[in-house]
Amino acid sequence: MFDYHVHTSFSADSKMLMKVACETAIKNGVKEIAFTEHMDYFYPNCDLTFEFDYQEYASQVDAMRSQFGDQLTILKAVEMGLHPSTFERSNQFISNNYFDFVIGSAHIVDDLDLHNGDYFEGKSLENSLEIYFKTINEYVRKYENFDVLGHLTLIKRYLHFVKSDWNSVKWEKYFDILEDTFKTLVQSNRGIEVNMSGYRYRIDCSLPNLPFVKLYKDVGGEIITVGTDAHTKHFVGKQLEEGYALLREAGFNYVTTYRERKPRFILL
Repeated sequence: MFDYHVHTSFSADSKMLMKVACETAIKNGVKEIAFTEHMDYFYPNCDLTFEFDYQEYASQVDAMRSQFGDQLTILKAVEMGLHPSTFERSNQFISNNYFDFVIGSAHIVDDLDLHNGDYFEGKSLENSLEIYFKTINEYVRKYENFDVLGHLTLIKRYLHFVKSDWNSVKWEKYFDILEDTFKTLVQSNRGIEVNMSGYRYRIDCSLPNLPFVKLYKDVGGEIITVGTDAHTKHFVGKQLEEGYALLREAGFNYVTTYRERKPRFILL
């Protein structure tokens, strides 16, 4: 199994030590782990600073490779927060440092935070979703220096702010926007991730789930990773098998892994 989305104490919202993550991954049968630490240069109205020191991070990964390398492949990776005001700075950070794998994720939309509900103020459910998917489409078109788009349907976790839930949404209404987003990714040799964090946020599905993954496959999508988005040891390596089962159901025969920003396709 390959856990391609894990946060440690190098991310502001995690206290998990890399050593603990590695030990847990090995215990749970994970063969590869990507430490995708947060780097969000624009994150308004939040007390946390989502940045990390690359040299310290890389040194720690190297130490973990020395200790666990015979049991676990450990990737240097980053989850880069996407926002137009930081595209140049983000590109510089990624280009100036070595990474095996880069996730691009939208945490801030309309210059507002999804997590604390700011984004939803004054918006209807339909308006919230349309702006969200159009903004991600814009980000994907304007910024290319990442390998997979992270947790595409992250907004599902926060629909309670508009007194709704994901089961009540007719997601097909937004598939035209998503189809264009997927085609843009495919044409630039990028992909998407299947993020398993939805299961622990009481929405009982991956982000994105099957209809979205099928749409991605239908427009020619090939690159697809699976990750837990673990921030504590309790979730490292968990429910990856469910993610692989979803890939099979969507028509994939493989999962994607990375070395030096180059995709590799591993049969399921």
